[in-house]
Amino acid sequence: MHVSAGGKGAGAEHAQYIAREGRFTPEKYGEIGEHEVGNLPEWARGSAARFFAAADDYERANGNTYREFEMSLPRDLPEAEWGPLVRQIVAEQIGSAHAYSWAIHEPKGHNPHVHIMYSERTLDGIERGPEHYFKRANTKNPERGGHLKSDRFAGRGGPQAIERLRERWAEIQNVALERAGLDVRVDHRSLEAQGIKREPGRHRGPAVSGIEARGEVAEVSVRREAERVERVAARKELVAEVRVVTREEMAVERVAVRERRELAREVTGADRALVLPLVEADRREQIGRAQAAAERRVERRQGLGVGELRDKLVGQARALRERIGREIGRVKAWVAERFPEPLQRLKDRSRDLFDATLEKARGARGRSESALEKVPDRAPSGDKKRGRFDGLRLRAERSAAPEERDVSRSARPSMARESSPRPVRDPVAEALNQSVDRYARAWVDAWRMREKDLPVLEHQKTELKRAGEELDQHRPGAKQDLTTALRHEPSVVRIMTELEGVERTRGLLAGIEHEARVRRDPNLRAERLVKEWTGLEEQRKELTGWQNDGAREKVKGQMRALAQEFKQEPQLELAVKQRVQELGINAGSRLGRVLKEPDLKRALSIVERDRGRDRGLSL
Repeated sequence: MHVSAGGKGAGAEHAQYIAREGRFTPEKYGEIGEHEVGNLPEWARGSAARFFAAADDYERANGNTYREFEMSLPRDLPEAEWGPLVRQIVAEQIGSAHAYSWAIHEPKGHNPHVHIMYSERTLDGIERGPEHYFKRANTKNPERGGHLKSDRFAGRGGPQAIERLRERWAEIQNVALERAGLDVRVDHRSLEAQGIKREPGRHRGPAVSGIEARGEVAEVSVRREAERVERVAARKELVAEVRVVTREEMAVERVAVRERRELAREVTGADRALVLPLVEADRREQIGRAQAAAERRVERRQGLGVGELRDKLVGQARALRERIGREIGRVKAWVAERFPEPLQRLKDRSRDLFDATLEKARGARGRSESALEKVPDRAPSGDKKRGRFDGLRLRAERSAAPEERDVSRSARPSMARESSPRPVRDPVAEALNQSVDRYARAWVDAWRMREKDLPVLEHQKTELKRAGEELDQHRPGAKQDLTTALRHEPSVVRIMTELEGVERTRGLLAGIEHEARVRRDPNLRAERLVKEWTGLEEQRKELTGWQNDGAREKVKGQMRALAQEFKQEPQLELAVKQRVQELGINAGSRLGRVLKEPDLKRALSIVERDRGRDRGLSL
């Protein structure tokens, strides 16, 4: 992976080179694979070459017109899987903040790679013409200046940012290789850092690639291959000579020691005392040389000296310790997420109780306005699984006139397409939309594995966790709200599993908004919990016989939890009691008797009784 920058006057030509446009024809420079552009302004009309030509004209004299990532692609994966990898790194590193263009080169060659070219000018939602787009930014009055320029890969922090980018690109490829069931992995470190002693490969360059793409033979490639073969042959010859010399020395030593031992057996008297120490010294010397030869063989096989081997073992130990520390950190984060501070929980409950009391004092018994009022409160009797979002018609995006659509299609290059919609004017809303879409994709991946009775892979769990954390960063509590909506509203599950893109994002955002209102409004919570109680009562009726004892006890446990929620939250219990007739709760039903009981213990005992469970229950 290589990060580079282009100066003034080089942007348009490089954009044409990437897309194989202008003088960079596919016949001369080779065909390309997938190619996309995104976040371009209206005046560029979907053409990256037109956009970067304006950058060449209006960018300051000593400024960069573009920055580029040139990344190798894993040949072990099919060509169809390269595009999703590129889109993932583009979404993470560029997103909706910069105009960009990328294309895959040498899709059928030996060195498949992608060129990702983007403008360092950061979008801020203000429409500017080409003459103002590349002007110096005005922080006090943004509309009077140009887009602010990002220097993430320049300056003091540039090398660290590039190293993090290299590591992230390796992680993305390794996840894809693991998903494909392949054993090979990518390592972003240098060969020296990995402890591998071999000659690194050489970059062939676009000229050689273009020659070979036309089916011709490049002299540079032939010469370099001949030099490599010659170096390998010389190295093998040297190793063979060392081995021959070593074997001859060892053979001579063995013969000399054997002769001295035979001589020692014949020597008697005082001479024997002189010969035996010499024979023993020869034996020790032979053992020492054999050990040295063995160490040289080990070093040749491993490519490491004693010091390097020690450093490698120490590095492995440190990596293991860091990995254990990360796992412990994940456990701590999991505990902190699911077991919040009791004091904060008490504060939230007190605030909700105060709001409910204030509403009662004002005589406000109406329900909060909801964007989902078009949906019936309860499903028809024949459809028990109908949810609150059933019947919801999401507002479609405002589409352009037919003439405008035709013009935009004709002006767009044949080999390029917009990979993302126009940047919205609200960067905060755009970031939230992207985080919701990322979480939805991660959730659907895990859901598909469960649907096939397969275990969810570790990288899928990690992606789901990271996507949830990102979602909570843009909107605190949104992950929990979405999880609760998926558990209680079948329509949200259908939105998640059946829709894609903008429609799915809008539907899930509506579900999150509704879930937030449910948490704040005791009336909406009362409707949901009564509906959930109804479903549990119906399940309990059907679970008869000793073979269903386990399932029946599970349903009882869920009903006990609901009863505790009713009795421990006064504003919720008050909302249910005020609307018993509207919610269809009979006084003699199990839920009606639970609500009447002032004592939690006696209310839970009503849940445990199985006799008379059909009496007076109309829910």
